[in-house]
Amino acid sequence: MSYDTWHNYGYGICVDDITEQDVGKLEQLLDCAPVFHAKVQKWLSDSGVADPTWDDYMEYDQDFSLGLATLLREVIEEAEGIPLTACDDFDCNDYLLYSPSYPWQLNDTDRSLTEEQVAKIFRRYVQILTSKPIDIDYQSVENGG
Repeated sequence: MSYDTWHNYGYGICVDDITEQDVGKLEQLLDCAPVFHAKVQKWLSDSGVADPTWDDYMEYDQDFSLGLATLLREVIEEAEGIPLTACDDFDCNDYLLYSPSYPWQLNDTDRSLTEEQVAKIFRRYVQILTSKPIDIDYQSVENGG
């Protein structure tokens, strides 16, 4: 039996720093990505959830259990067209990262992004969920299994 570790590097946020759990604000966030919002609503309906709670929404990512990180990733990817990585660390803290890529993997949008523009994108969507500012910085997220 072996144990492997891995790192995810990038510029982003620790999603667990968002401590508010307001369903109305979460639904406002989802409204920013109508295609994804419809997918979530269908999943809730298929699951028999008529009046979803915060925890119901957090169960959407049943593959990796990354909850809000996954929802934020999907919304920002649909609305902004940039790829993000949702991941967690050894302590089960969830992160959302804009990760470095090889030049040949970059599309025109990625190629023109600056650090300030990425920070602005993160702030735009985080501010929907909370008025408390959160740190946007370079992250090295380590996990294993």
